[in-house]
Amino acid sequence: MDGMERQASALHEAIAALAPEQQRSLEQLRKELNEQRAGLTLFRSPFRTLAAFGASAATSAARGAAWLASHPLTLFILVPLLLAYAGLKLTGTLAPEVREAEAWLSYTVWWLGLGVLSSIGLGTGMHSGLLFLFPHMLKVCLAAERCGHLRFDTRSDVWWSSEGFHCGEEAANTATAVGFWDIYKTVLPTAVLWGVGTALGEVPPYALSYHAAKAGKRSAEVEAMLGMGSAQSARNGGGPLTGLVNRMKNWMLHFIQAHGFWGILLLAAYPNAAFDLCGICCGHFLMPFWEFFGATLIGKGGIKIAGQTAFFVAIFRQQTRERVFDFLERLVPDVLPFLHLNGMTPMQAAHQLVNQRISEFQEGVARRAAAQALDPRWPWQKALGTLRSWGSIRAALAAARPSPWGALTLLMVGSFVRSVVEQFAQSYVAEQHKQQLQQEVARLAKQH
Repeated sequence: MDGMERQASALHEAIAALAPEQQRSLEQLRKELNEQRAGLTLFRSPFRTLAAFGASAATSAARGAAWLASHPLTLFILVPLLLAYAGLKLTGTLAPEVREAEAWLSYTVWWLGLGVLSSIGLGTGMHSGLLFLFPHMLKVCLAAERCGHLRFDTRSDVWWSSEGFHCGEEAANTATAVGFWDIYKTVLPTAVLWGVGTALGEVPPYALSYHAAKAGKRSAEVEAMLGMGSAQSARNGGGPLTGLVNRMKNWMLHFIQAHGFWGILLLAAYPNAAFDLCGICCGHFLMPFWEFFGATLIGKGGIKIAGQTAFFVAIFRQQTRERVFDFLERLVPDVLPFLHLNGMTPMQAAHQLVNQRISEFQEGVARRAAAQALDPRWPWQKALGTLRSWGSIRAALAAARPSPWGALTLLMVGSFVRSVVEQFAQSYVAEQHKQQLQQEVARLAKQH
């Protein structure tokens, strides 16, 4: 960081030493480069964007591999563990223990990784809670009702697995109802892992802003928010809605600056779509890492996830769900007949829709489990087998039935992938533009 600070300071001094007309020329070049980066998207310039993303990915992979290969943890812990694991797998020694360790590792990496993907996208992360965590909770609730117990391994619901949970040899006792808190305690560890992953995903915005502030740069977004009120926003053409959003952001930034750890903890303890700005703000104000990350970890991985888990278990557990909807149906007065749907009040229609969707989800899990039992190959093996036969592809397309949930899932994943590709591409080009500006400053300094 000292080298980066000296480099940034030298660049600022060189710019300050230029003549006014040279500084204006340099500012014009900076604006042109910013416009070029803003246009680097998959919709405007797909080939340039993909090329920049590929170069960025290759450069990052090479740097990451070099760093990992030379790190003491890799040399003295990771490599010996991998060698020991390979030896145990080849010889078959401690096979049950190795399988148990593999199950725990797969389970931990899967849910931590999904949590990171949910929050690492700088406001455009993949909605892995909606796509994976909450359906996992629903599968546990449905399996508990079907089996009459919770003695099944919930760690199996990871990666490519599409099986339902197996009840075991015991017959389900339909008279036995698994309690709310029993299900809650079963799904909470998975939810906490996911929540910890979301906290880890907030580190990159903080780190980028922190290092920029240490290097003498200022976060344009934070500076604009700290100096912009609703009136100025309206003058800039943003309108009343933009002014309201800016006032909320401005309040949040001042709240963090005033309350530090406790402010971050409060903002992380509820679903907050603007929390990326918190990380940028904390880095901008050079908040110590453990103060920021500790508050984020407790808020996201503890308080928020505990409340979300309780809410979804209550909705997904049939007994609790029926009580909630019965209460809502009695609470909402039946005085607006024009809102009735097929002879049902809005609450009754919502009740029926939720039960129908849950039933369809349960049928889908059973259908995929049956298909997996008939063909236990991994997905990539099935895909290769399908590609070998054009007739199979046509039959699959003809038999395919579009699913609204599948389409929604595809759209969300696609949006996340697009945002990641564009951010990597723009960051890579930004480094090139930085070097171009430095060269231009050096050329102008010689003329001066």
